[in-house]
Amino acid sequence: MNTIIFSKGELSVCHKNSCVSVRGDVARAIVFGLATIVVISGIASMLEQSN
Repeated sequence: MNTIIFSKGELSVCHKNSCVSVRGDVARAIVFGLATIVVISGIASMLEQSN
C-alpha cells in the first residue's frame, strides 16, 4: 500500500513497508509543487466542463 504523509516540514512516502522521509526546504518544495499541480488540474477540469 502506498502512503504519503505531510507534516510540519516533513514529507514521508511509504511503499510496501519501505519509507523515505524528506525534511526542510526540499519537502516544502515538493509539497508546493504537488499542490500547484492539483490546483492547475482542477482549474483545467472546470474549464473543460464549462465548454
